[in-house]
Amino acid sequence: MTTFDVCIIGGGIQGCGIAQAAAAAGYRVVLLEKTDLASATSSRSSKLIHGGLRYLESGQFRLVAKSLYERDLLIRLAPELVRRVPFYIPVYKQTSRRPWQIFTGLSLYALLGKLKATACFHLVEQVNWDSLNGLRQKDLQAVFQYWDAQTDDAKLTRAVMHSACELGAQLFCPAEFKSASLSSDGYEVVYSENGKEKTLTSKTLINSAGPWVSEIQKLITPKAAAPAIELVAGTHIVLNQPSPKGVFYVESPQDRRAVFVMPWYGKTMVGTTERKYGGDPLQLAPTEHEVEYLLAIA
Repeated sequence: MTTFDVCIIGGGIQGCGIAQAAAAAGYRVVLLEKTDLASATSSRSSKLIHGGLRYLESGQFRLVAKSLYERDLLIRLAPELVRRVPFYIPVYKQTSRRPWQIFTGLSLYALLGKLKATACFHLVEQVNWDSLNGLRQKDLQAVFQYWDAQTDDAKLTRAVMHSACELGAQLFCPAEFKSASLSSDGYEVVYSENGKEKTLTSKTLINSAGPWVSEIQKLITPKAAAPAIELVAGTHIVLNQPSPKGVFYVESPQDRRAVFVMPWYGKTMVGTTERKYGGDPLQLAPTEHEVEYLLAIA
């Protein structure tokens, strides 16, 4: 088949999610991926499916409620890929957010989660702090425990695309998008597959190329207005230390940023940082400063 209703460029979680939704709605769908599913951003996320607790401080209550709803949906639909895990927030003498503020935030979080068991929290009694392996206890004043979820982002992306294919979507991979031009029949899309240039026609074209979205936009005729894109880089480090029993939501002593310390395949992952990035996404690498910053938090 070379005629489609929807052609998607990019096999990250966004592209695969769109493919699944469109195929489920009965559209003829094709997805073009240059290298492999989840080969870039979608295999380098925080590995968390969280309800958006941090967005409460900026007043984005609707976003938090939506995030909690979608998180619970994923836990129910893909329990082998998205699992509920305990999150711990330690409050030290020098922590900027005081216990009453954490309590207020978690209470609102529970309300937005409709007081479900997955949205509730409690204070960890001091006699149980020793069980929180690796947590420094000097100047520790309180520990809150709530629930969120963790996933293997690459596996989740591939599972979503597998579901889309079962619903009738087609995946061309590896297939590099070359150009697209709009005609009376829709978009004529040119791509290369196994060294051969091929074409297909699609009524709709969706640019889901992640950090390459602006580059792809230049290859589409007629030119369409697109929002300005700012690339943001973040780094995680994986330590050869036994996994913690849950995820620690800690505060950086340097700049008070929130950072997660979490289990990752038997080791410990710490992250993330955040900085503007203007280079080639393929050349992105952690900076020495970022690694030192995360090691200091650990």
